[in-house]
Amino acid sequence: MPQKLLKSAQYIELGSYQYWPVIVPRGIRLYTYEQIPGFLRENPYITDGYRAYLTSRLCIKSLLILSNETVNIWSHLLGFLMFLTLALHDMTTILPATGASREDYVIHAIGLFCFQVCMLCSVGYHLFCCHRSEKTSRRWMALDYAGISIGILGCYVPGVFYAFYCNNYWRQVYLVAVLAMTLAVFLAQIHPLYLSKQWQRIRSVIFCSVAGYGLIPTMHWVWLSGGIHSEVVQAFVPRVLVMYVIAAAAFLFYVSKVPERYFPGQLNYLGASHQLWHMLVVLMFYWWHQSVLFITDYRHSHPCANHPLHA
Repeated sequence: MPQKLLKSAQYIELGSYQYWPVIVPRGIRLYTYEQIPGFLRENPYITDGYRAYLTSRLCIKSLLILSNETVNIWSHLLGFLMFLTLALHDMTTILPATGASREDYVIHAIGLFCFQVCMLCSVGYHLFCCHRSEKTSRRWMALDYAGISIGILGCYVPGVFYAFYCNNYWRQVYLVAVLAMTLAVFLAQIHPLYLSKQWQRIRSVIFCSVAGYGLIPTMHWVWLSGGIHSEVVQAFVPRVLVMYVIAAAAFLFYVSKVPERYFPGQLNYLGASHQLWHMLVVLMFYWWHQSVLFITDYRHSHPCANHPLHA
């Protein structure tokens, strides 16, 4: 290794078994949990590899170093690129092949745009959370939470639109309800305590409630469609259930801090709960995107007259 690079190298602990040389830009170093400011201390089981006290410019430069946020940043940055690619592919290939209407294009665009916004908000927070200004870090955290709400909205809009494809009244009712809930969450973030550790449980309850609300229109749709023996219900409900299973698994990792809770200091850089949460969120959005394509094709091949929904 050239002498100049050796001067800027740090040796960081990967678990407790080996040390890897990491080349870092001048002005950046990695810290232990005890060395970072209080507003970054979210997970005591992640003991090392923290970036802290950085300017915005150095936060951006830290994108290419190995830290305990590397997987969190890149999982959603690559997720953004994936959903951007899917959007371009859907708009130019998939939807034209199905004879999509203008409404179909709008609904699919909204869903994928929401997923992309969610990914970028997450990338922004995990990239800039190490900013030397707590106020700046908190602003990015607020944007991250807003991105989660937008991502959930991206699941609801196409789901409600195609579930109640043949019932304009209930489609409008549930779309308005979802938009109102999303707006209420945004307004809740204005409260000065919303991002505090004291409100951590309240934040979890809010997001679980918003996500869980989807079971209400789902059950209503099953009833309107003729029950569980209906063809469209049997085709689509399993996809809804799989999405909720993935979401539940992601949330359990997020709140339990498993597996690093049982292996403190061993999963600082790879395999931590927040990284698993990120992976599962990308998987959930991708699964729902594929499910929306499925029900879009189903709606086009089965006109509403064959499957009337009655209010």
